[in-house]
This record gives sequence, C-alpha cells and structure tokens, in this order.
Amino acid sequence: MTHSEATLLAAIIAAVVAGGGLIWSIISFVLVRRAQRATDAREQWAQRFEQAHALALSADAREARTGLMLIEALTKEQWVTDEDRATAVSVLSALSHTDAATAGVRAGILGDIANRDIAAVLAEAPVGPKGRFEVFADVVGGYCWRLRAANGEVLAVGEPAQTKAAALRSLEQARRHLGGGETVTVSDN
Repeated sequence: MTHSEATLLAAIIAAVVAGGGLIWSIISFVLVRRAQRATDAREQWAQRFEQAHALALSADAREARTGLMLIEALTKEQWVTDEDRATAVSVLSALSHTDAATAGVRAGILGDIANRDIAAVLAEAPVGPKGRFEVFADVVGGYCWRLRAANGEVLAVGEPAQTKAAALRSLEQARRHLGGGETVTVSDN
C-alpha cells in the first residue's frame, strides 16, 4: 500500500467515524428532546389540572362547571396516565356538588382507565364531600379558618388573620397541603 493509499484509507475511516458520531449526536438530540417535551407536557398538564381542580371546588356554579369541563378535557390528553385519571376520579368523588354532570364525567373517566381492577375500586369509593374548610370571624375581630370533617368534628384550625382575604390565602395554602374540601363562610365562632 502506498503512502497516498494509506492516507486515503485513513481519511475514509476518519470520515466514517465522524459521520457515525454525527448520526449518534443527532439521534441523541432527538431522543433527549422528545423526553424533555414529554416532561414539559406532564408539568404543564399538572399545573392545568391544579387550576381546574381549584375551579371545580369553587362555590360559584359557573366556575365549578368550568373546572369540571377542564378536568374532563385534561383526562383525554396524550400524556395522561391511568394514575392521572384515578386522581381525577378521586377529585370528582370528593366534590360537594356531585350532580348528574359530575357523575357523568366521573363515569366517563372511569371508563377510560385501562386497568379495570383500579377502575372497579374507584367506582366503589364513596361520593360526596369528605369535609369542608370554614372561614369565620374570631372573637377579637379577625378571621380564622378551620377544617371540619363530614361528621362535624374540627380537624384543624388556622392562625388568626387580620382580614378575611388573608385568612382565605392561608386556607388555600392549607388546602393544597391537606387536600380538597369546599370553603364556606360561617357566622359562629
């Protein structure tokens, strides 16, 4: 083999290796980008579900219907898993305003769950409020919130706040950590 043939062969091998590296880089980029898009979509879905859940808990009937419609639409999206659908069913089961529309959406989502055993367990879960958050005026002119179980037992009480709006902000923070439940304003202490 002559020096020029060896140089040509080395150049061809280097070109093949570089081409292979370029192809691998492109494939890696596409795979990483696809995984990142899926992660981003799941995060956005979770944020939208949280907003829909908050609307569904609203005492305003229009907001509650909007939240219900959003939950239904979100359970049909591409990135939704059976666990997401089970969460949606649990949320709908705990709403205080369980009407025919809510029951219909709940049944539709149950029907979309691929694991029939999980769907059967969720279908048997009790429907209706599990408790409620109450905002009330305390004895010194401020406001507090409390979490009352469905049987009337007080489970938690928030710190006193100067304004009703501040008490509601505290309540919303507690609701995110403790779970759903409707919010009502009561006049007793």
